[in-house]
Amino acid sequence: MPRRLLVQFSLLITLAIARGEETSTSDSQAQSIPVATLISSVSQSPTLKAARARAEAARARTGSAARISNPTLEIMYGRVNDGMQKYPMWEATLSQALPKAGERAADRDRTAAAVTMAEADYALMSGEMAADTAMAIAEADTARDRMAALTTQISRTERLLTAIDARLATGSGRIAERLVIQSNIASRRLMVAKDERMAEDARADARAQLGLPAEAPLPLYETPALSSIDENQSPARRLASAKAAESVAMAHMARASARPMTSIGIRFNREEQSMAKMDTISLAIMTELPFRSRRYARADERAARADEAAAHAEGAAAVHRLSAAISRLGRAERLAATTRRLADETVRRLDAEYESFVRSAGATDGMVGESTVLMVIDILERQTNAQLQVIDAEGAARLARAELWRYAPAASFLIKP
Repeated sequence: MPRRLLVQFSLLITLAIARGEETSTSDSQAQSIPVATLISSVSQSPTLKAARARAEAARARTGSAARISNPTLEIMYGRVNDGMQKYPMWEATLSQALPKAGERAADRDRTAAAVTMAEADYALMSGEMAADTAMAIAEADTARDRMAALTTQISRTERLLTAIDARLATGSGRIAERLVIQSNIASRRLMVAKDERMAEDARADARAQLGLPAEAPLPLYETPALSSIDENQSPARRLASAKAAESVAMAHMARASARPMTSIGIRFNREEQSMAKMDTISLAIMTELPFRSRRYARADERAARADEAAAHAEGAAAVHRLSAAISRLGRAERLAATTRRLADETVRRLDAEYESFVRSAGATDGMVGESTVLMVIDILERQTNAQLQVIDAEGAARLARAELWRYAPAASFLIKP
């Protein structure tokens, strides 16, 4: 009888230790200290600096749009021998080539569209980089949360292993229980190692996106508000609109190139004869015969119209991608909420099951305890698995929300000198 009471007491102590609350511990991976917001970190990346320089170059080219060619001056000197006398002759011609009708306006439109394209491309690259960086940070945070959950179970299981060792020392336990617990701890430690590698890889990817050194702190995870997303203000839509505007300008330039090139000039001629000086002033107009250029212009205009249609199609595709991203976010958040609710219900059932095991262990002899310990291990595993499912579902929702950076308004990524 005393031995049976000792076994029951030992079993109850074992279950209580396994159920013990965790003391607060620091995460195995310290959180990064934010030194800047995500957008400011993205704007300082080498890739965005290059895109910003390209946008500045496009703005600088507006000063050379709608060019007018320089006037030309031609001076000629010669000697005339008409058989009766010899005298010098010289001539000066000043001419100016005139721009084709509509050519300068089309060039201004093309240059303005190029500036808009460069700025939209900067915003698009900013959104892509912000999305990729936020997704990498979200993956690292998810892996960190998984590590914390697994570490909690390992700690509880190790305390249970200590209790099992104490039971073995009294001759009331089985070595098989100890081996099962050790195998469980080893498998969970392997999962922690995998999650740790995933977290480090994700942080390395984020630093590579931002052009940061290996030990530099990362910004915290942040996402744009869903209410700020506007399909007409997304960088991809703005870029498509700029491409369409450039195509229209190129079509206008093609039509202008079909018109003949003209130039006007004034000529002064002097013949210094022995008796008198003979001066001649004349006006000259030159024009080309655009037999071939019109055919070329029609081909260029057709190509420009095709580019315009392609740009409009890209804009429509961007709208569909945005709708798909918002739908994915909604599904991911609904799944996360459902997973959280079901996990809470599962944990409550497991708590009730655990309490039932405790009562059973206290009401029966020690033979029941030998299998009950393994059942406690199973309960701990199911609790941890439920928690991991919640972490994974919420991590997927964070990834879906981070993707919204690709469709954030272009005004969110203003070009700063």
